[in-house]
Amino acid sequence: MNKVTAVWPLSLRLAHWLNAALVVGALGLGAFMVLAVDGAAARFELTQVHKSIGLLVLLLTVARLAMRCLLRAPKPEPVRRSVAIIAAAVQAGLYVLLLALPLSGWLMVTSTPVRVPTVVLGLFELPYPLAPNMLRFRLAHGAHMFLAGALATLVVLHVAAALVHAFVWRDRTLGRMWRRAA
Repeated sequence: MNKVTAVWPLSLRLAHWLNAALVVGALGLGAFMVLAVDGAAARFELTQVHKSIGLLVLLLTVARLAMRCLLRAPKPEPVRRSVAIIAAAVQAGLYVLLLALPLSGWLMVTSTPVRVPTVVLGLFELPYPLAPNMLRFRLAHGAHMFLAGALATLVVLHVAAALVHAFVWRDRTLGRMWRRAA
């Protein structure tokens, strides 16, 4: 990533926005299932969709990280050092949570004593590599809930920062992730 470019590469822009849509969908669906849907039977189909989205988030995040290593990034807009440090920390936190949250969900699903199949996008069933373990399930469930709240918080900060860049500082940060630079 040593050559200066005007915008993020198209593949990274598309992956970013697809990941954003999937994350918002997974967080929203997860919150809806927990807060508004009574009973496991009523949640079954929603849970299958939620787990499929979580797997897609995990796979897309790994692909994005690989692309970030291979593709050139645009030169950042000039900001104070403290702002750059906070931005880097939030970005790193987002990537960590985009990996940890689906993995905690997977650990929860594979540890549960109730062996409900995980059918990904209605296409194939994931195996259960771990034996049921209620303590591990409860720890994974607690971690999953905590990580979901942390991810939602960082997403809000990320969106707020993008809006500040666009409407307060009026720089090109958001534009370079949204469209081709002029």
